[in-house]
Amino acid sequence: MVVRDYLEQLRKTKKGKPPQIREALDIYMELWDKAILNGTVSEDDEVSLALAKIDEAGGLYEAAG
Repeated sequence: MVVRDYLEQLRKTKKGKPPQIREALDIYMELWDKAILNGTVSEDDEVSLALAKIDEAGGLYEAAG
């Protein structure tokens, strides 16, 4: 699965969740979006490759920079 599809699935899972979980998912997806925008990962990367890149960058917060 590529990052684009992974994030789309996460967006779909928000529906019907309690507000706190929706907020946490929003924050998580925002970090992924920032990691994509700054070029750490690509929407076309396989999730496993993207996770390796994020790990190499020091974690999702660092990758989102």
